[in-house]
Order: sequence, then C-alpha cells, then structure tokens
Amino acid sequence: MFTVTLLSGCKGEEEERDTPDQDSIEIRPEVVFAETDAEPLNFYIESRGVVEPLQRTKVTARISGYIESHKIEEGAEVQKGVVLLQFVDDEWKYALEQAENDYIKAKNQYDIDKRLREGYSGESNDQMIRINSGLAEAEVALEIAKLNFSYTTIKAPFSGVVSLREVVTNRSFISEGSYITAGQQLGTLVDASRVRIRFDILESEIDNLSAGMGVTLSGPGGNEFEGRIVAISPEVDPATKTGQVLVEVDNPDRELKTGMTVEGRVFVRSEESKVRMPREALLERDGRTLVFRLLNNEEVEWIYVTPVSMNTDYVLIDHPEINPGDTLAVDQHFSISHQQKVVPLMAN
Repeated sequence: MFTVTLLSGCKGEEEERDTPDQDSIEIRPEVVFAETDAEPLNFYIESRGVVEPLQRTKVTARISGYIESHKIEEGAEVQKGVVLLQFVDDEWKYALEQAENDYIKAKNQYDIDKRLREGYSGESNDQMIRINSGLAEAEVALEIAKLNFSYTTIKAPFSGVVSLREVVTNRSFISEGSYITAGQQLGTLVDASRVRIRFDILESEIDNLSAGMGVTLSGPGGNEFEGRIVAISPEVDPATKTGQVLVEVDNPDRELKTGMTVEGRVFVRSEESKVRMPREALLERDGRTLVFRLLNNEEVEWIYVTPVSMNTDYVLIDHPEINPGDTLAVDQHFSISHQQKVVPLMAN
C-alpha cells in the first residue's frame, strides 16, 4: 500500500511540471498586409462584349449545277476576287449564246419594223415597236442569261477566312463533280482582321463615354488589345437600363475569334490624395470605418479613417497618421483587435 501511494505522488508532480500555464500562451493570428502608396486613383467603366467580324458573308449558290472546282475548306485563307467555287458552265454558256442569238434576231426585226413606220414618231410608238418585234423580251432574256452565267463563278467579295461552322457536318457534297442546288449555303467568309465588340453600359455611366475614346480589351487567354469607341447608341433599353457602345479593334493576327467574350475597360478620370490603399483594408465596426496599421512588424493599431474617394480596387484617404509606405492589413483581419500582436504576411 505504501508503494502505490509513492508512485501516485511521483506521477502527479511530473504532470504538474509538463503542463504549461494556459494564461501565459500567446496566440498570434496570421494577417495579410499590403503597403500604401501615393499613386492616383483611376476610374474606369467596365463591361463584357462578344467579338463580331467587321465583314462576314454567307457563301450561297445562286444556281443549281455540278461543281468543277472549289476552295471552300475550313480555315482556308482567300484574297478578294479569288474564285471560291466554279460550276461546270456548259449549260449556262449555251443558254447565254441562245439568248444572244435571239436578241440579234429581235433587233433585226425591230429595225425593219421601225423603217416601215418612219412616218410615225413618239416614244410610245417606239416602245410598241420594241414590244411587237420581240426586242424588249429578248433584251430581258439576254440580261437574265448573263446573270445566270455570272452565277457559275462564285468569287470572294473580300479577303478573309472560310468557315464551315454553320454548315451541316456531312460535307460530302462539297467536292468536284458533286451536284448542289440553288440557295444551298456552302460556307461563310469571315474577315476578322478588324473586329467590333458591342458593350452594354449602364445608363448612369454612358454619358461619360464618347466616340474616339480608347478601350483596353482582355481576351479569355489574358491577352490585351487596344481599341476605340466608334459609335454610341442614341437609345437606352428601358428593360435593362443600358445603352450600347460599339468598339472596333485591329486584329491582324486574328487572336480575337468571332463569338469570343472579352472584357472591356475605358479610362474616364483620375483623382489624387495623400494616400492610396487597397480597398480590402477598409473595415466597418460600430458604424465607423477603420484600418489596421502594422507597428514594429508584430503589433497592429486601428485608425479611424474617412475615404476621400474609391473604386473597385483602391481607396484614397487623407489622414495625418497614415502616410505612403505604411503597411495595412488587407486579409484575415476581420477578428483582430487594437494593439494585438500578429504574424504578418505580405500580399503578393
């Protein structure tokens, strides 16, 4: 019995020595900080839009017939005037020759009838001779034959790239010797060397914009492009309370694809004050605005501030105790208090 009591006593003394005093443990939370500066505060109007080509046209057959040759392939780059598709034109050539022959016969008959009526004059009389001799009808038939023959050759109206996205997947009919029908869409020719983007802008902001203003665009891949406002809609949509702004951008490398969504940002004005700081530094407590400043690289103090101006990223302040280069808490600072010691982490 004596032995057991001795062992228990030794164990109690050991636990007493190993257990720390909980009141003496100091817990320092990690807090993210950023430095202030004296840079101006820039204001922008931002929106999203969808890329449209400056020129875009459907390649459509105006007549039916057999294909002799074509260059309608996905991604094919063609120059203005290049033959995109050539029909076998024998039928239309013969029809044109027939129409020319019929015209010559009708013209001869018209000349004969006109000589027989030399005693008559007047525009109405000449028109009747043209009709009765068949010349008027032959002239129309000849023009139609010329048009139909011209349709046997489809040329590129401008330089661009061929797209087949809107055409059915099975493209076996687009080959030499295949038959296509009038009205059949064969592809789309797109000129995206210069593109336009339509941005919807809030009615409260659209008066700050004007034609000629520069626009910075960001594509899905993060690439930036510079464009300009070319037009502003005179109307505002009453349902969305937005108006449209049209921006055009040079796109020589065709990095901006048709249908791509891009971000647009327009600089509208700039303001200055004593200090510019990240907007995340602002906190609201008891209806007042404050920031936490880092002291001695371990302790924070709170300072009540009144913003001079702000945008989505930064705030301007003019406070006697805060200067450019001061370090303010910007994250993980919602539950800290005045004169609390922290583990500071600097924001990227």
